[in-house]
Amino acid sequence: MRKLVIEGAGVGKDLITVKGLEKLKEADVILYDRLVDEKILQDLNCKKIFVGKTPYKPSCSQCQINSLIEKYLMEDKTVLRIKSGDASIYSRSLEEIDVARRCEAAIEIIPGVTTVSHLVAKIETALTARDVSSGVIFITGHKKEGELEQAYNWKALVDLNMSIVVYMGVKNFLIILKKLVENGLKETTPIAIGEKLEYPDEKILISTVGDVLKGGFKISYPSIMLIGEVVGYSNRFLKEMRRKGEVCNKCKEGFMP
Repeated sequence: MRKLVIEGAGVGKDLITVKGLEKLKEADVILYDRLVDEKILQDLNCKKIFVGKTPYKPSCSQCQINSLIEKYLMEDKTVLRIKSGDASIYSRSLEEIDVARRCEAAIEIIPGVTTVSHLVAKIETALTARDVSSGVIFITGHKKEGELEQAYNWKALVDLNMSIVVYMGVKNFLIILKKLVENGLKETTPIAIGEKLEYPDEKILISTVGDVLKGGFKISYPSIMLIGEVVGYSNRFLKEMRRKGEVCNKCKEGFMP
């Protein structure tokens, strides 16, 4: 059947959805990314093609991926394009959907668990909270040289007083934090950085924006960053504040009624 399935695999091997696992069995060809756990693919008998991209290194281009999708769709195959996290967030899915439409193929999209949802689960907090953050803003730090500082209205990001999630921000995370502080973000704002989630060398940093800027921290690919007061309700943040001898309002008051 001439069909494109775009699927989010979640993070690691355990967060793929039941529907996602079933769709894998229907594929003739699977195009999979670098961060997709290959354990979920190992028992499948279809053709599997690695199309992963490594940040700032030579990798399979989006044009090459689009060409592969077109090639197999025109052979009336069911092509499954699987990506880590959720395929609707910073994954160039619309370009692949456009290829399928040009090929007059059926299209199905399977949602996945995005990385920041996994991070907040690990640190026992939430992305939104009443009277603290009424919304979530997703931004990317993956911009061409010299473009990041003009990419966003940084003051608007701060003034909205919402949780800020930074995808693909490893290379520029200090620039992002500096721009936010320059535009009014308090240095005491809590921050969580999840590095290599579900890998054996997983690390989670919980701190404040000011301490991260002063501390000379280095983070590795892949990482996700969550900035905002919701991080302050994580037990890890409260423990870190106590370790440093700082008693913040959240430690005194507990969670909101």
